[in-house]
Amino acid sequence: MKRKATAVLLMICMLFSLGVSYQPGPVLAAPNDDTKGLLDDLFGTGDDKAESTDDQSGPGSDSKENENALEKKVIEDYYSQQLLKWNNEKFESQSYQTVIHPRQIKSGSGPVEVTPASASLGYDEEVFLWNEKTPEINFTVNVPADGLYEIQIDYYALPGKITPPERGIQVGGEFPYYEARRIVFPRMWKNESDQFQRDQLGNDVYANQVEISQWQSARMMDASYLHDEPLKFRLKKGDNQIKLIYIREAMQVGRITVQTPERLDSYEAYLKRSGDEKSDPKVIQAYEAEKPFVKSDSYIQAIASGDINVTPKNGTLITLNTIGADSWKQGGQSVTWKIKAEQTGYYQIAFKYTQYFKTNMPVFRKVMLDGEVPFQEVASYPFQYSPDWKNEVLSDSEGKPFQFYLTEGEHQLTLIANPSPYQRVIQTVRETMDELGALNLEIKMATGNTQDVNRDWNITEQMPDITERLSGIAGKLRDEYDYLSKLSGESPDEARNLVIGAQQLERLASDPASIPYRFKRISEGSGSVNQKLGDLLLTLPQQQLQIDKFYVYANEELPKAKAGWWKKLVSMNKSFFTSFTKDYSQINPADEDSLQIWVNRPRQYVMLMQQLADQEFTAQTGIKVSLALMPNEQKLILANASGESPDVALGVSEKLPYELALRGALTDFSQYPDYKEVLGRFSPGAMLPFMFDGGVYALPETQNFWVLYYRKDILDALDLKVPETWDDVIGILPSLQRYGMNFYVPIADSSALKSFGLTAPFIYQQGGELFASDGTRTAVDSEQALEGFKLMTNIFTVYNMPLQVANFYNHFRDGNLPIGISNYNTYVELTTAAPELAGWWKIAPYPGVKNDKGEIVRWAPGTGQGVVSFKNSDKQQQSWEFIKWWTSADVQAKFGNLIETTYGPAYRWNSANLEAFSQLPWPEEDLNVILEQWKWLKDVAHIPGDYMLDRELSNSWNKVVFDGKNPRKTIEDAVILANREIMKKLEEFGYVKDGKVIKTLKVPTVEDVIKARGETK
Repeated sequence: MKRKATAVLLMICMLFSLGVSYQPGPVLAAPNDDTKGLLDDLFGTGDDKAESTDDQSGPGSDSKENENALEKKVIEDYYSQQLLKWNNEKFESQSYQTVIHPRQIKSGSGPVEVTPASASLGYDEEVFLWNEKTPEINFTVNVPADGLYEIQIDYYALPGKITPPERGIQVGGEFPYYEARRIVFPRMWKNESDQFQRDQLGNDVYANQVEISQWQSARMMDASYLHDEPLKFRLKKGDNQIKLIYIREAMQVGRITVQTPERLDSYEAYLKRSGDEKSDPKVIQAYEAEKPFVKSDSYIQAIASGDINVTPKNGTLITLNTIGADSWKQGGQSVTWKIKAEQTGYYQIAFKYTQYFKTNMPVFRKVMLDGEVPFQEVASYPFQYSPDWKNEVLSDSEGKPFQFYLTEGEHQLTLIANPSPYQRVIQTVRETMDELGALNLEIKMATGNTQDVNRDWNITEQMPDITERLSGIAGKLRDEYDYLSKLSGESPDEARNLVIGAQQLERLASDPASIPYRFKRISEGSGSVNQKLGDLLLTLPQQQLQIDKFYVYANEELPKAKAGWWKKLVSMNKSFFTSFTKDYSQINPADEDSLQIWVNRPRQYVMLMQQLADQEFTAQTGIKVSLALMPNEQKLILANASGESPDVALGVSEKLPYELALRGALTDFSQYPDYKEVLGRFSPGAMLPFMFDGGVYALPETQNFWVLYYRKDILDALDLKVPETWDDVIGILPSLQRYGMNFYVPIADSSALKSFGLTAPFIYQQGGELFASDGTRTAVDSEQALEGFKLMTNIFTVYNMPLQVANFYNHFRDGNLPIGISNYNTYVELTTAAPELAGWWKIAPYPGVKNDKGEIVRWAPGTGQGVVSFKNSDKQQQSWEFIKWWTSADVQAKFGNLIETTYGPAYRWNSANLEAFSQLPWPEEDLNVILEQWKWLKDVAHIPGDYMLDRELSNSWNKVVFDGKNPRKTIEDAVILANREIMKKLEEFGYVKDGKVIKTLKVPTVEDVIKARGETK
């Protein structure tokens, strides 16, 4: 009885601490926020406002304007949810269209500044240049009746950037649904040449990408393409205020059209209106798919396939002979080919494809002719799972081929990746994850967040409906699995997480007594139901499809998609024997006169590097370069020991140059007279790991960055400011934690060893150092370093930050950890794999500590990979010339733009050259933050035996956080062990003898680098 009373009292206290009175109605804190459902239950549904109690102590309690900030700034319903509500309304059915001209558009209260037609880049009237200087524009549209309308914009994406322009749209001062926050206006790209060039080995190389700059007209679409029809907007009769919000990239704006939606014809209606000409062509035209006319993204690329069934094929050489696969998987990505009809008539269309990406599940494409979907049945056409190549004739559900009417002459055929058939599953999974997050928090409240297996909780008394809720959620997951099974025609392998999740929930429902100590299986951890559903959300929208060729034909038989058995046998035998003689790491022919350069990067990078080196470096200097793949950089140690090391190595991790330099294997770059000029290309703190004993043995090639990531939507909803210091971080924790959220610090990653990169910032920011200036001992026992260590442990032991986070990206996306510190990899993940958050997450500098001068000290690591040259090379000067060329601003910027244009934003190049980094396609706001943080870049210099301090700092953190040990005592113990190992290693390498220093080893500092550049701080 006492336990029950305690639990009830705990629940009352938690509710009271939230400071709001209960009313029914939903409040969404974030689109994927796991706390949303709990907030729904606590704050209510409907339009009624919850009133704050007089003693409310949370943000915004001092002002009536900020009352219920969470409710005022919440994220909207998804489009599908809002559309369902609108469809229940009855609207008058009438056709309507109106055009808004640029002179009718306003910026603020005044008209925008228009550009005359003569300077409009080919438009037929005045236009408006919309760039970052204009944060928003607005116009008024008068409609004759309440209803749903579409909006179409004529635009010209200004060249020079890779990313397309993006805007948001509000109606009546509000986003009508979540998807309205991000509208994408695609660019158009094409291959520079229809013929692929070849490298010196005879392999095909990727074509350079060229943007086609011209006026386009686009209806506003869901950026994720989960809805393949234009977005609809609910307008009321009379005047409606429409506001468009700038997100990124400049564009010219022409006419804006508001009109009633159009419906696609059925196939039968299409045949009736297409024409009655009796022409009966007899023709078959084959088109190689890897040579499109235009595409929506530069990185939709030709893919090499060695399959005997694919054409063309050039022996065992790399031949770019298909298109798509992973480069053509995001919803809305389009590829367009030109086709030609020799005479007017009806034709069939077939694609030779393989689709092994979704086992037992189809991917979908929207088929368009001359920019229009000809009929409803091809708006989302399925390409079934097929691990082998097959011909897909576009046909109806009964297998009867569609007849496409083409007039004589040239036409355009377009395929658009279309995940919309999966939209209902994705929406259900999102809602289910919200429900599970809410349920998880309610269980925590009911049990006091305990998982003690020896303690009894009658959870059904606390939550009488818990078994029904668990069973209901499991039932919804099974329903969606059944839907996917019908869609696929077989058991969908990728959707198995739906069944696994349902089974886990059913097991919990069947044994409610175990829920209090097993509830983390619902929404916490890598094996939880929410984690499995989150994984499904990442993969289900992807629509990979690989096409070899397609046919436009009439009254002819298609060629077979597969080669005969004899041809296959010959090809397999040839490939088998070739594998014994072919060097797959080779990019260029072996040449003793060439610089031998090993690259610790994937083939995609190395091929482009070789291409760039041949076209520029060799052409300018006459020095031949031969790049080769280096699958494992440890190969450098073996190669050096055997005397077979390369001249130069690229992509080397930050610790390896020190290890090699310590053993006399690397060239000291500081010996070159122009070294000082080259040194000025990089952040001073990035050089520290590459300097040892007065020499410089590597130059930075790439550079990491640690910044603060935050969900702007959630922080706005909670009325929280972005923290500048650790005191600010601690100040926002109560507001986050009261809603089940928290702050992420990377020391909480799941690895056991907390490396220098994670622990050093706390020590540096307090004014401490890791090592004494002479490198003979550690310096973490200073008072400043100890203060940093205490902060590093207190944030977990006192302020309850999460101790272990398997994947910050997932928690950030879900909203459980809406703010935290992370690196470059997280930036790429959010940019490429979280389209629903685009525009609603931001970055800020690393939180710091205010010093005596009032300056915020933000020291943090950031060194990435480096470039080294080997001492035993007989091409020392040539190697230095190549390194200078490769690390120069022009070359780094050119390569960075080339790699991203070719392969997409997932390959964004984080060049260590500061000038080059500024020229890469980073959003201006993010670029400024990263460059500001790099002013505080301070990486860890290496000395012999430093690995022991690295290990002991990590052990000390574990002892304090997990075992409750005294911080000072653990640091003192760590210092003894670290100093002992440092002296031992110094003696091994000749710096110490019989306990006495015989050779001075100076630990480099940022000030040393600045001085070496001839600058003053």
